[in-house]
Amino acid sequence: MDEIKLLSDDVIEQIKDFDYWYRTKEQKSLIDKLITDKELKERYEIYGLCKECKQLNTEHFYCWSCKSQYFKQNFKNWTSGNHDVDEFIQKAQLKAKNFDQIIEWIEYDEFEDVEYLAKGGFGTTFKAIWKDGPWKLNFGNNQLERDGEIKVALKCLHNSQSITADFLKEVESNILVYKTSWVVRCFGITKDLKTNNFMMVMELKHCDLRQHLNNNFNTLNWKDNDFNEVNFAYITDLGLCQPANVESDNKKIYGVLPYVAPEVLRGGKYTQASDIYAFGIVAYEICTGFPPYHDMAHDELLAMKICQGLRPKSNYKIPQLIIDKINQCWDADPSIRPKTYVLFKLLDGLYFDISENKVDSVIYGQVKEADEINKKSSSSSTVQLQLSFTSTLSYITHPQAIYTSRLLDFKNLPELNNADNNDDLLGVKYSDFTKLDINSKGNYFIMW
Repeated sequence: MDEIKLLSDDVIEQIKDFDYWYRTKEQKSLIDKLITDKELKERYEIYGLCKECKQLNTEHFYCWSCKSQYFKQNFKNWTSGNHDVDEFIQKAQLKAKNFDQIIEWIEYDEFEDVEYLAKGGFGTTFKAIWKDGPWKLNFGNNQLERDGEIKVALKCLHNSQSITADFLKEVESNILVYKTSWVVRCFGITKDLKTNNFMMVMELKHCDLRQHLNNNFNTLNWKDNDFNEVNFAYITDLGLCQPANVESDNKKIYGVLPYVAPEVLRGGKYTQASDIYAFGIVAYEICTGFPPYHDMAHDELLAMKICQGLRPKSNYKIPQLIIDKINQCWDADPSIRPKTYVLFKLLDGLYFDISENKVDSVIYGQVKEADEINKKSSSSSTVQLQLSFTSTLSYITHPQAIYTSRLLDFKNLPELNNADNNDDLLGVKYSDFTKLDINSKGNYFIMW
């Protein structure tokens, strides 16, 4: 985190008694003269001064100077039993500029009604009730107090008794980017008393993307902007896809195969371009309802075919502007993939044209066409494995399709290419999984 700038004692002495809401013309002129640094001036104009120490607030009603001292004085009252974890939490507390950046050590007995939710490649997630809840500000006395009982997710990290400082750097990413409602907040760290594994204490959301699509995809349509899934999709992991006790090793690749860019599979580093590739895969998943490559084994053969240009395929009609952008996101050449700001601007524009019923826009016409085609196709017994009598999406998943993070150790993968025809790469081996009749009883199961 960046170093926090502060006002000098001399400046504070001259402006500390100003009424922040009703400054005179002379007071405003003096402030302009005294506070020349642009960042400090903006903080004063937006957040004002702390009621206690008169230093600049770093957020609405949050004073870094006061709160950092409070946390520092409290260091002696807790310990995780692990030096790296203690040091990590202490540094994060001293650098926190607002309430959302506060993380803390939370004793395990603070949780009750702990229940299993799901298991991943390197961890297991539980849900629980945090009896005291996170910190909040009492506006009456400007002091921190507990917010009260809330439901949280506990992400247990397997083999994390000897958790490394390198792994904790991944957790710091969550603190740095938690500025929007799209990233799930990390409240702190605790430890399972039975296994001594460390657990991340996170916000609890009602379901994940896959569950939502499984349960609701058949009721979605383009015209009503139902596919603007950012309304419920949240980022829960920011690099937490490797074993907790493994030191950083750029030669080892961890991840979920379908979402890993081909250049990374061949030994390259994760980059912003590889993140854009993964975004393209997620966009496909939202647009079609299917997990990528659900009908084939996630093995070295699939990794080879991805490098040769294989990409997910579906008969579900997607507006051409969107599918063109998805194809660009997963181009074999990382330099062809769009930049984040370009992608955001385009998608935001498409969303606006649809939501505002811009009938003369290109995307509006494509959306209308896609909904009409998909509606007609839904009456077919073999389209998308959707059942006409329920909104639940049903399909067969290959027994070797793996959607949890793991070590991806593939050797001698081919050079990267864009394929002209996915069918040539799919071959006969997977044809049985792409031609399923949902009218055949017992021929499908529902993923939850």
